[in-house]
Amino acid sequence: MREALLEAEKAAAKGEVPIGAVVVAEGEIIGRGHDLRESLCDASAHAEILALREAAAPG
Repeated sequence: MREALLEAEKAAAKGEVPIGAVVVAEGEIIGRGHDLRESLCDASAHAEILALREAAAPG
């Protein structure tokens, strides 16, 4: 949870909605993200979606 809150702080610093998310597998963070909807002009750039995309990325 602490890591998600740090991500939310990153969003707030950018003037975004202060929401952060992390994806954890076997005790390790494999994806993280914070809202970037305004910065990217992308309605799908929610913290949760960005964290899931990172977690699913190859390599």
